[in-house]
Amino acid sequence: MKKILLVVLGLLAGNAYADDGSPEMKAEAKALIQAADYQCNKVNGVYPAHFSNAFTVFCDDVYEYTIKDRGGRWTVEVND
Repeated sequence: MKKILLVVLGLLAGNAYADDGSPEMKAEAKALIQAADYQCNKVNGVYPAHFSNAFTVFCDDVYEYTIKDRGGRWTVEVND
C-alpha cells in the first residue's frame, strides 16, 4: 500500500491537480489516516505541499492532518 501511495502521490504532486485531489489520492490518504488510528470517514481534500514531500488532508469537514514522508515512512500528524 505504501508503494502505491508513493506512486500516486508522486504523480499527482507534479501534475496539474489544482482541485481537491483525485479519488485514488483521497482513498490512499484516508487509509493512512485510519491506519494511524485517527478519525476520517470522508476526505474533503488532499493538497500537496510545494517545497516538501508532505500533504495536507481535510476529513469530515472537521479534521485536518498532515501526511509526511519521514525517511521513507509515511507519518500522520494532527493539525490543531
